[in-house]
Amino acid sequence: MDLVMHSYSLRDYPLEHVFAVAAHYGFDSIEVSTWHLDLRGNPDVVPGEVARAVALGDRYGVRVHCVGYEGDFTVDDPDRHARSVTLVGRIVEACGGHGIELVNGCGGWLQGDPDDWRNNGSVRADDGHYARTGDAYRTLGAIGAREGVRVAVEVHPNTVHDTVTTTARLLDLVDHPAVIATVDPANSALLTPEDRNPAVLDRLGNRVGYFHIKNYVPAGGRADFSVDTAHGVIDNLRWLEKLAEHGGVPAMALEYCGVGDPHPRLQAALRYVRECEALLDVVAARR
Repeated sequence: MDLVMHSYSLRDYPLEHVFAVAAHYGFDSIEVSTWHLDLRGNPDVVPGEVARAVALGDRYGVRVHCVGYEGDFTVDDPDRHARSVTLVGRIVEACGGHGIELVNGCGGWLQGDPDDWRNNGSVRADDGHYARTGDAYRTLGAIGAREGVRVAVEVHPNTVHDTVTTTARLLDLVDHPAVIATVDPANSALLTPEDRNPAVLDRLGNRVGYFHIKNYVPAGGRADFSVDTAHGVIDNLRWLEKLAEHGGVPAMALEYCGVGDPHPRLQAALRYVRECEALLDVVAARR
């Protein structure tokens, strides 16, 4: 499995630094976050920004695995909704032009309580929010199928798809093979007891196309991500084992969203995940 470095981990550094670090540590590829793309909501600048990331990948010898996006698909404003779909669609098209086969992101924010994520996202959503988000992803799935790009919906707090179950609900509504799920246990375990158990992956079946790995400790109604991937409340080995039962994924992103110097955290995460993979191989071989 390819191990991807999520560029958001180095959000306080320029994109050139991201590629240099990934090459130095030995990551296979990079997920380019919207944090590192100067899109300004303008579809016309998208091709140039994606090309800039691809050129850096060529320069440092680390390819772009996927590009991020942030949708605004829940809004009950047809013009705003259409502009957002156009922008994300342009990202999908730009990725297709460079042979990047995945985009990953979220469909829009539903927030009202900054101190407690459990009061945001899907608990604030009604059928209209899901219908509008589903319409957007159906359109993007068609673009992705044409361009050879899968559109991943990341399980992410403060969105309509903030748990595995709500993501499955959205994918059921979209019902397009090019639209898949990115599971990130540290993003959703705080929100529901179901997402503390890897068995919840059964709700998505073969629709898990990408995986994020990090860790956290609870901080009231929020997650504190300032911990190493090997620490915190998520038993990542169990999640990787369950993921393998579902056939695995081609690549998995390592991400650090906490404070402080991210470099030693990323380096330690890479060692930890490689050791988890080796341990699972040993256990499987002896069964």
